[in-house]
Amino acid sequence: MGTVISFGLQKGGVGKTTTTAITAYLLAKKYKVLAIDFDSQGNLTQMLTTDNIYNFTGKTVLEAIQEKNADPYIVEISKNLHLLPAEDLLALLPNRLIEMYPERKDQLASLRMLLEPIKNRYDYILLDLPPNVGDHTLCGLVASDYAVVVMQTEPFAFNALERYLETMELAQEMANPDLRLAGILTCLMNQRTSLDNAIHHQALEDYESLVFDTVIKRKARIKEFSLEGIRDRTKADREALEQYQSFVKELLSRVQA
Repeated sequence: MGTVISFGLQKGGVGKTTTTAITAYLLAKKYKVLAIDFDSQGNLTQMLTTDNIYNFTGKTVLEAIQEKNADPYIVEISKNLHLLPAEDLLALLPNRLIEMYPERKDQLASLRMLLEPIKNRYDYILLDLPPNVGDHTLCGLVASDYAVVVMQTEPFAFNALERYLETMELAQEMANPDLRLAGILTCLMNQRTSLDNAIHHQALEDYESLVFDTVIKRKARIKEFSLEGIRDRTKADREALEQYQSFVKELLSRVQA
């Protein structure tokens, strides 16, 4: 039965999509992985397929939820890595859920119900959640076994941490008491600036062992992956992926414990 891990924070640009994509890519070297783009921006879809997101119009996770069947919409990236894509019509999800389910609890459980028949095909299912705490994020958390909070070392992202953890508690109370926090991942850190270091140290002080030991630092090659797709052909590729390999190892030790 596949373990569902979501990546989120209600702040944009903190590295959620890149972390989800690279984690899926690295896990797929050994495990069967399904990545789900649950953000109407469709950035995970573009990063993993290097294709225009509008080529997937009518063939996304939105249609899968509406039809209660993921199979026709799963895209094979490689033998071990599959994708449920998204494009901007996913923004319509809350309205569609109201039409489909009269009960709020069922609306929030829609993604979880979609995944139940296919979970046994995958070792890991990764959810890229949008930068808000609306229905998309709540549905993702209700579907998750574990949540990774992705925190950039900047004030707005750090300040968003507490509210996101409260959102997790809300998802636990409403529909998913088994949801667990895998940890807080420090992303896009510039160790040469005192502000970045101060925020990281404050996170360690406030959240202690909940913060992953791995710190994802800014690297130009990582940004290029968003346009070119993820690769590990060159020395620059391997150096960019190395810190994520450390994170994946740490993540697995937490979710497999």
